[in-house]
Amino acid sequence: MRYAKDHKAQTRGRILRAATRRFREKGFLGSGVDDVMREAGLTAGGFYAHFGSKEALLREVLAHSLQETRERLLAGLEDLRGVAWLREVVRRYLSRSHRDEAAEGCALPSLSAEVGRMGSEARRTFEEHLGDLLAEVEGRAPETPALGSQDRALATLALFAGSLMLSRAVADRALSDRILLASRRLALAGLEDPTPSQEKKP
Repeated sequence: MRYAKDHKAQTRGRILRAATRRFREKGFLGSGVDDVMREAGLTAGGFYAHFGSKEALLREVLAHSLQETRERLLAGLEDLRGVAWLREVVRRYLSRSHRDEAAEGCALPSLSAEVGRMGSEARRTFEEHLGDLLAEVEGRAPETPALGSQDRALATLALFAGSLMLSRAVADRALSDRILLASRRLALAGLEDPTPSQEKKP
């Protein structure tokens, strides 16, 4: 049977997309090669024709996932700056739908803790693509005398990741919602008062 010229690239893409969903939902350590290949609809034996190791796959997942997060989070916001821009980014990230759809969400709350225990190559990949996201936030977020744009970008992404982690970890849905709401308020503290609609719909 002859395959199309791009068959290998397509198969590799299927594995990468399946791993991205699986790692974000179940974690890196909670996902074996067999799990990833099964989700991709492929047999486990073909994995090493595309990736040298599971950690090599993780590095590509991090690059793919953080790029995807940047595109989704910032889509349609090209004309916004300052408080208006930050308000919309906060609304999108610290939302119930993002909390509830881990497999389609950002890699920061899903994989940061595990990457911190990995080798230097995985951490460097993570840092590189985190830096790209930080640069986007720094260039558009408001600056105040108390908090410069670079520090605001760092604090905002740290708040985002930690808030999602906590909101997913608790069993009480009301508490989970409150974590999202409190974090949204903090992200905009000193910039504006949250509107009633923001308070009621995390």
